Amino acid sequence: MNLEADARAWLAYAEADRRSAYNAMRADDYRDVALHCQQAVEKLLKAAIVQQTGRRPPYEHSFWKLWKHISGVTCPPDIEEALAALNPHYFLSRYPIVDIEYDLEAAREMIERMEQVWQWLTESVNLPTE
Repeated sequence: MNLEADARAWLAYAEADRRSAYNAMRADDYRDVALHCQQAVEKLLKAAIVQQTGRRPPYEHSFWKLWKHISGVTCPPDIEEALAALNPHYFLSRYPIVDIEYDLEAAREMIERMEQVWQWLTESVNLPTE
């Protein structure tokens, strides 16, 4: 079986990034919190795509482009806001594009938003939790 077409495999990778975000928080590594929160949500979106289509998700990092592949679910404003807050950190946390200061407050907000999206999306598209 192709693991890229297995929703549970994507969920396992998403969960690993979710744990890594918390581990980075405990280590006061706030830039890594941003990266892993973004990656957890990206992989969760890809799990949702695979769950619905049975096919490998697109090679894409933009939450908005990934969202277009998810059908039958309307994204509420608070989730759109959480996605918008996390989406740019794929680049901002990895490359010296802009001088961004990651601090405890920002890291806490990113974890909160990641959890908000996680709970809503897993319930909305019936993603397997075990």
